[in-house]
Amino acid sequence: MRIGELAKSAGLATSALRYYEEAGLLPPAQRSAAGYRLYGDDARGRLSFIRRAQALGLSVSEIRALIDGPRGDSAADRSRLRHVVAHKLAETERRVSELAELKTELESLYLRLGQAQVPVCGHVGDCECWLPTQEEVMAMTAEVQVVQACDCSGCSDPDCDCGCDCCKVSV
Repeated sequence: MRIGELAKSAGLATSALRYYEEAGLLPPAQRSAAGYRLYGDDARGRLSFIRRAQALGLSVSEIRALIDGPRGDSAADRSRLRHVVAHKLAETERRVSELAELKTELESLYLRLGQAQVPVCGHVGDCECWLPTQEEVMAMTAEVQVVQACDCSGCSDPDCDCGCDCCKVSV
């Protein structure tokens, strides 16, 4: 089938197919007498694999390494794919942790900006006093973690004297 037909059936632009071919993800297409790229039916399966792998966060180089890897039995292929997915999962968990830290920092800044006096040193960006210090962020993070772990129902009362860790932090 011609490149346009394959692209349409896969829901891609022809430029994407050319890119995949240049990147080594699709085998080079045969050419018609008029110079059009011609792909076999196996190209659809390859494109489905590529798109699913990208949706799972695999990079073009990771996908290429899988495709170019030694052709073994299904168990060996499965093992190689499982290894790549394990690394991608570990990387994703690191990113989730980094995003959670960023979320806490942004929440802290949001709260601080809602409660604090407006800095008098000038316009936002003129001085670092507009942003929380690292110590303020760490203190806020620690306090939020303690409160999240607390199961005390009286902590919403400012005069709570139940003695739980949550109430000790807010004193």
